[in-house]
Amino acid sequence: MPPVELALVGAGNRGFLAYGGHALRHPDEAKFVAVVEPDDRRRARFAAAHAIPPERQFRSWEDLASRPRLGHAAVNATMDRVHRASTLALLAAGYDVLLEKPIAPTAEECLEIVEAAEAAGRLLQIAHVLRYAPFFVAVRDQVVSGRLGRIVSVDWRENLAYWHFAHSYVRGNWANTARAGPMMLTKCCHDLDLLVWLFGPCERLASYGSLTRFVRDAIDVAVPDRCTDGCPIEGTCPYYAPRVYLTRFRENPNSFAVHALTLDQSEDGIMHALRTGPYGRCVYRCDNDAVDHQVVLLRFARGVDVSLTMQGASHVEGRTVRIDGTGGTLLANESRGEIELHDHLTGRAETLRVQRGVGGHGGGDEGLMRAFVAAIRGDRTEMRTSAREALTSHLMAFAAEDARESGASVAIEGYREKVAAS
Repeated sequence: MPPVELALVGAGNRGFLAYGGHALRHPDEAKFVAVVEPDDRRRARFAAAHAIPPERQFRSWEDLASRPRLGHAAVNATMDRVHRASTLALLAAGYDVLLEKPIAPTAEECLEIVEAAEAAGRLLQIAHVLRYAPFFVAVRDQVVSGRLGRIVSVDWRENLAYWHFAHSYVRGNWANTARAGPMMLTKCCHDLDLLVWLFGPCERLASYGSLTRFVRDAIDVAVPDRCTDGCPIEGTCPYYAPRVYLTRFRENPNSFAVHALTLDQSEDGIMHALRTGPYGRCVYRCDNDAVDHQVVLLRFARGVDVSLTMQGASHVEGRTVRIDGTGGTLLANESRGEIELHDHLTGRAETLRVQRGVGGHGGGDEGLMRAFVAAIRGDRTEMRTSAREALTSHLMAFAAEDARESGASVAIEGYREKVAAS
């Protein structure tokens, strides 16, 4: 079969590295035939990589949506705050859409987008890539096999490396909730989606968390607004930007953090970006208000209780999971790719080692793109979620923020009804 022809909307890190990268690795599956990107350099970079002619390069999604459809589907990798307008326009223009998560920054916009796709009869696939990551597929296989018996309790931790948290949620695009949405949405909608995949519908939740570290009064010395302006504590601050980004660059020039910083992949380019751009700001002098730690307590159907912890002070990136059942215990460490299984009856322990897949999110990006391409071709057997099910976990994220702010527990069905009525 000929490759599925796609239009990319948003040629930033995700668009260029994840979706564009898949098409370059698998030209028999997907081919990008149009690109939308307001940044001239990023648009030109993507167009050159995929041999897209000038007449199919656009600065805005309005330009693309106003023309006869180019390709079979669109991949929407724009920033969260424009998801609603851009996705509704693409659906109306006749495109099936792969939409980067989260669906949108508000519960009402999420519901509107999903309902619009259903009304138009269009495929809307949300990028919940971890359902395709071999590691989490292996975790789920153990749970649904019944090997653990009846699940009693779950401890699920989203551990962000200290530098990653500062990059994305203090200095970066998801630091300010008015622009991006709450932390449980922007970072943990993956985790909530996996919990729904594993344990079914959530009935009720409560949440606690706050912003305590990355605030102006967290340090009692005078520091400048930028790390490059002569910081007196650079030698003791783990967030000192030149050290963080030059280390990332020297260890891995293809690091997503370096790509977000600048297209000039040189030490001089990195330092220029730190002197002039958002990633060179002092972490105690930014406009961030996203929480730096949060705990959500969730009651799922059949009495499964889950604690979900998000924290941004980890030494290493990766989720850790403990699932206790009447027949055994599962301990999973994403960063090591290890799953330990402890059998209550025999006392025996077994360690499974799961190899990471190709591409980002431990192979999840690759699996998602393959499932989306297959669905466009008419085979939806590899689709592991729907937009309607993705909406479920998104509503849980918004309900968790309501619970955190109010201090009260929230019934999910009642919250869903409130959003639908608004």
